[in-house]
Amino acid sequence: MSPKPRIFSAHSHTAPLCTRTHQIAALILVTATFFFTRLFDQSFPPSPCYLDRHVNLHVAKTNDAGHLLWPDRGYGSHLSLKIYVYDENEIDGLKDLLYGRDGSISSNACLKGQWGSQVKIHRLLLESRFRTRKKEEADLFFVPAYVKCVRMLGGLNDKEINQTYVKVLSQMPYFRRSGGRDHIFVFPSGAGAHLFRSWATYINRSIILTPE
Repeated sequence: MSPKPRIFSAHSHTAPLCTRTHQIAALILVTATFFFTRLFDQSFPPSPCYLDRHVNLHVAKTNDAGHLLWPDRGYGSHLSLKIYVYDENEIDGLKDLLYGRDGSISSNACLKGQWGSQVKIHRLLLESRFRTRKKEEADLFFVPAYVKCVRMLGGLNDKEINQTYVKVLSQMPYFRRSGGRDHIFVFPSGAGAHLFRSWATYINRSIILTPE
């Protein structure tokens, strides 16, 4: 026996998915959400961090032209940052990267030319108020080296630069601790980090500045 076909009336229709009752309920929900959000906002005092930023804007230092001085211009006086600068005497080989194998190249000589940024950044950090002399509290570590200048003036050749960097890095426990992520290196000129031929192996996770 074949099943009887279903007959649909031309006047039959399904109930609407969204009735007026649904619309009213949605409106009540939105209104209640807005009301309780405003209520909670008024129940809590303003954030101390917000108040500090607001106050700092009024005591920020300016130059003669009236422009905000760094770091107030970018981060405000609340910026907390500690940078450790490796001393040339604490790691065997670091002096070679600064003054050449025989120590005959002066930092003043390296101030000239395109590679002068290596010296200037080093000196800037030595005098910075963000400098710390305690490795354990440092956020960043700066590794000074004037290798572009040293190479150009004959203080080290490419092979010696590579070997010396590897030796220096092997003596840095904080470098190994982070995989180099918090260590800063400067390589001026178009050659960039390629002045250290094995850079991709040893400092590929580090912060590399390449001013040109």
